Amino acid sequence: MMNLFNILEQINEGSELCGELKPVLRIVGIVIWGIKVVVPILLIVIGMLDMAKAVTEKSEDKIKAAQNTLIKRAIAAVIVFLVATIVTVLMKVIGSNEFEDCTTCINNPWSCSIN
Repeated sequence: MMNLFNILEQINEGSELCGELKPVLRIVGIVIWGIKVVVPILLIVIGMLDMAKAVTEKSEDKIKAAQNTLIKRAIAAVIVFLVATIVTVLMKVIGSNEFEDCTTCINNPWSCSIN
């Protein structure tokens, strides 16, 4: 079991910190991928289903409400995608080169080799 003091000692000694953390970082990367890809797709699909339901009911008020909801969900999907992407870019810019292997596991979890 790795605790904070062991992590700090490894950083001070210059050993590879990411070796033990790669499985956790890979899970974090998969969650971030889900947020970037799956959430926007779900928001847009649910909005389209609401719009189709409103069109089949042939009510102008419901169609207008469904259009507004679809637009709001599309904007939310773009914002969710951009926030995750901006955080990833900031991690690359601000992060140290020593932890490039760690950020690779987060940014592209399927190419992360877990040894």
